[in-house]
Amino acid sequence: MAINNSKAFDALAIRDTSPHTSDIIYNGEFVVKTLIVENSLNQTVSIQCYGSNNPDFTNSFMVGEAWDVTAGTNVYQTCDSYIPYYRTVATCSVAPASGTMTLIVLGVS
Repeated sequence: MAINNSKAFDALAIRDTSPHTSDIIYNGEFVVKTLIVENSLNQTVSIQCYGSNNPDFTNSFMVGEAWDVTAGTNVYQTCDSYIPYYRTVATCSVAPASGTMTLIVLGVS
């Protein structure tokens, strides 16, 4: 069994209410994904996953529903659908004044 460990966001200091889009993550042969969010922001952050079959992310689509991560908490979410390329979008409805957010994507082949 192989494990893929990628950071979609690495200590992102969100200070506004604009959507923050991660880089495209190549899933390769990895199927089951666990998204771990470490939210030390002082506000709740909403996470939405997007997927595409294309490396340039054309014809992308939403994967599942957006989910909230409460301020100061660490949580995980799983996705067992195979999608070759994906990215995440993080948005706060109230601008945080402190803290950071890290989102780690783990895949298993």
